[in-house]
Amino acid sequence: MAVTEKQPQGKSPVGSQMPESIIGEVIQTEKPFTVWSGMAIGATTTNTAVGVLLTLGSITAGGGSVTLFWGFLLMAVVGLACATSLSELASAIPDAGGQYIWVANLSPPRSRRFLSYATAIFSWAGAVCTGASVCVVGPALLFSLGSLLNPDFQLGRWEGFAAYHATNILTLGLSAFEHLLPRFTKGILTFTIFMLIAFFVGIFAASQERLSAKDVFTNFTNVTGWSNGVSFFISLNGLNWGFSCLDAIVHIAEEIPQPSVNVPKALMLTIVVGVVTGLPIVLAFAFNMTNLETQTSAMTTMYVAFRQSNAAAIGYQVALFISAVGAMWGIHVWQSRLAWTIALNKGFPLAEYLGKVHGAPFHTPLWALIWSASFTSLLSFVYVASETAFNSLVSAGILFQYASYAMPIVLLLKNGRSQFEHGPFWYPRLGLLANIVFLSWAPISLVFYCFPYYFPVVVGDMNYISVVLAVVIVLILTFWFAYACKNFAHPELGSNRAL
Repeated sequence: MAVTEKQPQGKSPVGSQMPESIIGEVIQTEKPFTVWSGMAIGATTTNTAVGVLLTLGSITAGGGSVTLFWGFLLMAVVGLACATSLSELASAIPDAGGQYIWVANLSPPRSRRFLSYATAIFSWAGAVCTGASVCVVGPALLFSLGSLLNPDFQLGRWEGFAAYHATNILTLGLSAFEHLLPRFTKGILTFTIFMLIAFFVGIFAASQERLSAKDVFTNFTNVTGWSNGVSFFISLNGLNWGFSCLDAIVHIAEEIPQPSVNVPKALMLTIVVGVVTGLPIVLAFAFNMTNLETQTSAMTTMYVAFRQSNAAAIGYQVALFISAVGAMWGIHVWQSRLAWTIALNKGFPLAEYLGKVHGAPFHTPLWALIWSASFTSLLSFVYVASETAFNSLVSAGILFQYASYAMPIVLLLKNGRSQFEHGPFWYPRLGLLANIVFLSWAPISLVFYCFPYYFPVVVGDMNYISVVLAVVIVLILTFWFAYACKNFAHPELGSNRAL
């Protein structure tokens, strides 16, 4: 982003109406991202294989290696359907606002502003919750080494709180420089790929026992207390995260040349990278997790494979920490670009600040970065108060994302795909199939992700996702009537507007 030209009155850099107070402040003149660095943003944010490793215990509890392998393939299909659906919309209406701009174009006039605003907040909330999860999981990888090296070590909640903020602030600082972001994200992706190759080769070389193909692909091991069918769908949550966060790429539309072509390319390549890196890791751990009672995580599996080698465990955890925390750069971009474009339409207070792009050496919306990171920081107080409530809050992040994806897809189908003025990326039949697959999966995930992992349920294992969803909906309604219904500017409509 750059601040070298004035914007014509009444239009924002993203094709939406700009509040008068910030008319003429910014226009995108530099586009540092390419298809490959855009894909790196997507691939490091979704972090498919790393997501599998971080949630391995919860995945295998509800079906063992059967859920791990077949569930991964199912989520890859859902991820492909989601990426295809988003790519078609991004190709037709390339805009940093993404979902809420699409909804504004596709929804009927009477409900246009509210549906657009609700979609914007769901989308932004999903990004903030995802950032909060990384700020907890990243430091936890290092703290877990304390328990390994010293059995008496106990992590205090306040130590976790401090590490949470350190992760958020340090990654925020590096995200403030536009021209560093493509290099950082490509560097993290390259590091992650080499790390995964080392894990794959290492665990097969070191393991002395392996499961048979029959056990891996057909032996369903369920320790959750739920029926096999229910446990399978509940346990897909971890795998689902590996193909989530795809709209992170959509929101760099102002920072990449020919976004109607290059954003879809980056989206589809993200799915390819996710499958190519994730499937070998899935197979490696599916064959080498021989005892689900003692090998309850990826780290314990590696620890057993390397014959209780502390050096191997330390190397594994540190490498995983770097890759996991590296995702925060992409998440900060995702959060801030959304906040920036929402502010351009007066969707947030302090719009005159949040909608501003700072000049050299930043070329980024600094206030929008700080705004989003501040809300990520606020969620840390939920973590201090109740880890169970915090886990439910961040787990709801994927459902917030799905709500923001489903809205424009439903409106697209309602208006008729044949009536849609599409872009270069468009597949009449396969696109329709992708829409149907995604919209079929979204309500299934909504139902089963609200279930606790284990049954019977104890207080510490409760799942409050349904409560979180209800609270967020109430907050959206409250903020709409208290502020946004008077201030949220009508996003400018293109040729795909519903009449």
